[in-house]
Amino acid sequence: MNLPMSDPGQAALSGSSGGRGGEGPGGADPLGADPQGDGPPARPPEKFLYPSGSKPLDGFTIKRGVGRGGFGEVYFAASDAGKEVALKLIRRNLDVELRGVRHCLNLKHQNLVDLYDIRTDDLDDQWVVMEYVSGQSLEDAIEAHPNGMPAAEVGWWLRGIAAGVGYLHDHGIVHRDLKPGNIFLDTASASMGEPGVVKIGDYGLSKFISCSRRSGQTESVGTVHYMAPEIANGRYGREIDAYALGVMLYEMLTGHVPFEGESVGEVLMKHLTAEPNLEAIDEPYREIVRRALAKDPDVRLSSVHELVAMLPSSAPHGAQHTSSAQAAGPAPNRDAHQARRPRDPDPRPRAERYAGYDDDPTPGGTGGPRRPAVEEPMYAAFRDVFTKAKAGWHDANMPPLVQGLLIVVGIMTLISTLTIWAPLTIMLAVFYAVYYVVWTIMLKPGVRAHQARRAAAAPQGFSPGQQQAGAKMVVHRPRPRPWKEIAHEQIRRQPTRGRVTQLIGAMLASGALCLLASAGAVTWMLSGQDQSDWQALHLWMSIVTTLGCWSVLLTNSLTEARAEDQAPMRAILLGLGALVGLVAFGLGDGMSLELPAVHDFGPAPNKNLMDGAFAGHRELRSGWDRGLVAPGAAVSMAYFALLMAIPRWWRLAESTRRKRLSLGAVAGLVTAAWLLHFVWWYPQPAGMLVAGVIAASTMLASPWLPPSKRAEMARAQTAV
Repeated sequence: MNLPMSDPGQAALSGSSGGRGGEGPGGADPLGADPQGDGPPARPPEKFLYPSGSKPLDGFTIKRGVGRGGFGEVYFAASDAGKEVALKLIRRNLDVELRGVRHCLNLKHQNLVDLYDIRTDDLDDQWVVMEYVSGQSLEDAIEAHPNGMPAAEVGWWLRGIAAGVGYLHDHGIVHRDLKPGNIFLDTASASMGEPGVVKIGDYGLSKFISCSRRSGQTESVGTVHYMAPEIANGRYGREIDAYALGVMLYEMLTGHVPFEGESVGEVLMKHLTAEPNLEAIDEPYREIVRRALAKDPDVRLSSVHELVAMLPSSAPHGAQHTSSAQAAGPAPNRDAHQARRPRDPDPRPRAERYAGYDDDPTPGGTGGPRRPAVEEPMYAAFRDVFTKAKAGWHDANMPPLVQGLLIVVGIMTLISTLTIWAPLTIMLAVFYAVYYVVWTIMLKPGVRAHQARRAAAAPQGFSPGQQQAGAKMVVHRPRPRPWKEIAHEQIRRQPTRGRVTQLIGAMLASGALCLLASAGAVTWMLSGQDQSDWQALHLWMSIVTTLGCWSVLLTNSLTEARAEDQAPMRAILLGLGALVGLVAFGLGDGMSLELPAVHDFGPAPNKNLMDGAFAGHRELRSGWDRGLVAPGAAVSMAYFALLMAIPRWWRLAESTRRKRLSLGAVAGLVTAAWLLHFVWWYPQPAGMLVAGVIAASTMLASPWLPPSKRAEMARAQTAV
């Protein structure tokens, strides 16, 4: 939904080739150019379906057209009683647009532009009747301060935006397209001593948050300069609004967006990989922007309320501050601003979608302030240390081989010192549990009350000036689909012969990789032991890991971009895993091979959760005592069947995975193999090494779309 702002003869068509929106035939110059030639040359006026004075919708008279976008046309109109409204004629993507509007039709909040009704004319065309908002936009305010807005004004705008966005979140709605062009100052709603009210528009296509999923359809929505990194993966939680708020805060403070580029792909890649330059921003805003623009949504500010809580207390509004209009005089013309500020590249089409959201909406939320969030200090300190350590790991830019070696060394160190840190960890966990109960009962209420008193005593901040800017209507062109959806469609359309050829190539490559990786794994496993069985153990592990890789590759080839549920993949891997276990038993039995069973890696065969199933296997117990075990057919088949069915192995072979080789995924599967033997016993570290070799070889051998290819897909769609 796209909303007007002030004088109906002016409109901003964000993302459209026309730049500043025009009017119908016979209207004034939409750019406000000087007719004497002092200003830039005027663009030809846009032609709209309905001229001024038309009454296509009963009860309303069109004054003039103010914008055209991907979904239709928007007009400034007046009702028969004289009420000024905005009428939006929906011509494309009718169901998508109307579903979004209906979700928001009954939302009422002082910081949201009102939606009045959905009407149908005599030609069965659908119209959305919206509030007419007079006043400048946040985009105008930023234009008036090329080097950044005063901190007091920044706080005032941000608090108004956060109130409206928080109300949407409380009602299970993610805005998804927050940007300065969608934030307006309504001077008509000004109260005594206040110049106006901040209002948020363009939320009619917001994403409804269901309670079951974090992501729904795969089409991406949002203007690329304000688009959170996780949108590339189809994740649409409320964190994307917090990210957009962080971008807008950065832009208000500096006068430009944090990530600029010449194309959609370049801007998106900077969102995914680059860090913003925060040198020009002072504290506490630097810390707010840093946390709001965190790449990981789990590390980012959890809510807009948390962002507002970090803002400094505003000085009382008055003569100490000046508004955007007062500080800068007449707003600069649009062409000059576009030379300074990057024009939004073609964004992507909006679609009505649903995303899971774990927080329960506030029952009967009114958009008022929530109870202050109180965070347990020890947990907060631990989280900050972990976040900094994670950021340091990523910023080190170590080669994958070095990262892999460090992870392996770390895992081995943890396993070898298990008897030292495990009891200490349990003791600390018990201590923290007792402390947390005491803190929650005795300390937390006092901290919350103190925060509430501070919030109540804080001034409300300063409002920007009352100068009215031109009325604006933000209308978007249809946006291309995300690269992942395009890649999935290409996979579905790939001929059978091509898929088989690709699968055979990956299987051959994985076999060679397993042969090499198994040599290193066996050498490490037999270090300090008799090396006479090295060749037999190497052959055993090479064949078992190769079959494991082939199982994952075959499953992914059959189901990638086709299966909508995990059940088919798990069922296939369960059967193939049992076959791998049977082959593992047959090879070991045929070569009279016994696998090393190191006592430091876990319990004895009769000491796990399924000890009853191993009670009669005396040969396992005797082999455990000697440190060499020959698992039976049932033991091997069950272990490998569970190992292949429980983790999501097919993710390792997907061409749309984030990295070609994820060392974190390898470490996770090694850990899963180790934890599994506490439930169904198998000699370790053999099981762990098999899982690690399968995981690494599968990722290295399977096809992968690099970031350059993804950016190329985005650019190709933009050009369409």
